[in-house]
Amino acid sequence: MYSIDGSINHSVLRPKPFLITFATMRKYSLLCVLWVLFAQAQLTLSTSTLDFGDVLTTNQKEITVDIYNTNTYPVTVSQLALFAEDFTGTINNGTIQPGESEKISVIFKPKHNLAYNSELIIVANDGSEYRIDLQGDGKYSDTYYASTFNKSYQDLKDELKSILANNYKNLGYTTARDNMYGDIDNVNGKVTCVYTGREVTMSTRAEANANSINCEHTWPQSLFNSNDPERSDIHHLYPTDASTNSRRSNNPFGVVTNPSWTGGGSKLGSGVFEPRNEHKGTAARAMLYFAIRYTDYGNFIDGQETILKQWHKQFQPSDWDRQRNEKIFGYQKNRNPFIDHPEFLDRINNIGSDDPTPIIKDIQVAQDQIDYSYVSPTSERIIYLINTGNTDISNITQVSSTTGNVVIKSVDDMAKVGDVSPVLISFKSLPEGTYQDNLIINLTSQTGSTIELPIRFTMGQASTSFVESKLMSAVYNEKNQHIQLKNIPLNPIEFEIWNSNGQLLLNESPKRFNEISFKNQPTGIYFVLLKTHKETYVSKFMVY
Repeated sequence: MYSIDGSINHSVLRPKPFLITFATMRKYSLLCVLWVLFAQAQLTLSTSTLDFGDVLTTNQKEITVDIYNTNTYPVTVSQLALFAEDFTGTINNGTIQPGESEKISVIFKPKHNLAYNSELIIVANDGSEYRIDLQGDGKYSDTYYASTFNKSYQDLKDELKSILANNYKNLGYTTARDNMYGDIDNVNGKVTCVYTGREVTMSTRAEANANSINCEHTWPQSLFNSNDPERSDIHHLYPTDASTNSRRSNNPFGVVTNPSWTGGGSKLGSGVFEPRNEHKGTAARAMLYFAIRYTDYGNFIDGQETILKQWHKQFQPSDWDRQRNEKIFGYQKNRNPFIDHPEFLDRINNIGSDDPTPIIKDIQVAQDQIDYSYVSPTSERIIYLINTGNTDISNITQVSSTTGNVVIKSVDDMAKVGDVSPVLISFKSLPEGTYQDNLIINLTSQTGSTIELPIRFTMGQASTSFVESKLMSAVYNEKNQHIQLKNIPLNPIEFEIWNSNGQLLLNESPKRFNEISFKNQPTGIYFVLLKTHKETYVSKFMVY
């Protein structure tokens, strides 16, 4: 069994319970409730690491983890924080009863053929955090792109270029057009202009010429001097209406707001050509393919790259795109990777220009703000800093708090990619009350940013005595299912109702303390806690 909060055994750090001493609180059940308030939840896991191994991007793999509650009171898992979209986590029942366990299900469904290393941070209802290290390798089912595993940016571009050139068969322009008109773009004896949608019954070059259909080079021939193999590469060749092809000419693609010409949904204006929606994604992937397979002749793609990427994502590959890609592979022996795996573009920043691997340094936390509820000066908690970048982060030492109410005890100064840096904190010895602080994690030298994490806690380190005549009492009215509080202290700041199992049922102050609605609750003993800045008042009542 592993402690899910890391190497520190918090069982030896458990704070002493804060006892409120008066006669009505000598019952063991009430002391258990108070113990819930001031002790840190202790949870253990059946494992601290999940290694999913190889998982195909077309599949998913699920692993379950048993999470045990070793306390004498219920603990609720309030959050499962994950930092990679390819992992998801669920828990059947977030509230774990004393001595019992629940299962956390983690599913790995990789989108990319990459090595994954991430974290699952489990947050309990008392704000405490625990972690599970997540690992796994995404794999493509097709071996054609096997050598791209774990490659991104220029490394991926170079590898794709090598793959697309390997075993490539140059058909020659005449044969390429014959295959295009007769098979690849021929559906039931008809060929359609990709720009206008004009449909022609034909299957040969002669019939294409007779019907004013010709071959559009998505990357204009004039930019690569009509040389082979570029001229004959069917991945960027499409049948088009001859006049529309002439209008497109060698104009770049883009959005046309004031067209000088329109046809079938396509537009021309101000030296920019916009294909109809049916061809936007297809044209974008043809351009991306060409730049990777050959080069960015004349920096032609540079000014279009943003809109091409947008169209690629907006208009995903269709069944026709995939069928066409498969047919071209049968002739040319290479494929368009952006049709097979559109997600490749997520791993490339610059298509036309050099694409060096950026240094990404990023730290995230599981909770935007932390509420530790009740603590004592001997309490300790761990906050995990998760490295979600692509570079190890070292010298994480500039961690402080705004007011000093939160005490920084230690910081692990190294967070490797996908791993964590634990920050161990405790609390300043303060009078009983609720306090705010901000944990400041200065990462300017590492990530160019600063994390400010609000922390709230209620200190309960001293015993408090009450005069019996001042003791607050709670009376349950069975008829209208209301609670009436008597001897209410001045200026209450917090109000809570707990059941005998240690579960918080209500923590919103009512408008009238002499008429608190408490309907549809099972029979049993309940406890009311009312706090002021100086004292804590507790009373029990019975629901019949």
